[in-house]
Amino acid sequence: MKIQFVFDIAYPMSYVAFQKLKKNWDQQLNHHIELIPVQMVPEISDEGLNIMRYLSQKYGSTEAQRKLQMTKFIAYSEDLEIDIEHMKRMPNSQLAHQAILALDHTLDRFALTQAIFNALFKHGQDIANPAVLKSIIDGIGLDGQHVLRSIQHKEIADQQQEHLRYIEQFRQHPIPYLIIDGQVDDENFILMNIEPRLRDAC
Repeated sequence: MKIQFVFDIAYPMSYVAFQKLKKNWDQQLNHHIELIPVQMVPEISDEGLNIMRYLSQKYGSTEAQRKLQMTKFIAYSEDLEIDIEHMKRMPNSQLAHQAILALDHTLDRFALTQAIFNALFKHGQDIANPAVLKSIIDGIGLDGQHVLRSIQHKEIADQQQEHLRYIEQFRQHPIPYLIIDGQVDDENFILMNIEPRLRDAC
């Protein structure tokens, strides 16, 4: 049985979905879940993307504001602390994703993913900054300098490209989503009752 969680660390809805997934983890599930971090807007500069401007250009200013408020509401409904000001700028998530993939152990990947989500959405830290990311990695008890140095030696960029090619078949599904044995559940991840699906999968 294979359960894959596809997400972008810079997406607020990925943060919400990760918490829903985490609530249902246990020792048995840990052996089945694979994290697949993907950068959905690869052209973001090091300075980040102004989300309000981006959404306003795409949907109009009223709808852009509604989307931000809806994200905040969904986060609160899951008892998550999230600062809407920190959602107005999307950082380049490439290095953060590479750091997650550079870790060899599943639980370390889970821990770093959670720590990066917290740093971004609770504290507004610039996760695209290597010094900030190193500090986040150090904070979970790992050697941040070693992890960041190892990225170039582990062909992480190739792994990221493989992930993008893999999820191309699911491009009609909005991030985040679960792939269970190669199939994506069509129900919205944020709204679904995830526990029965995970139990059935195992």
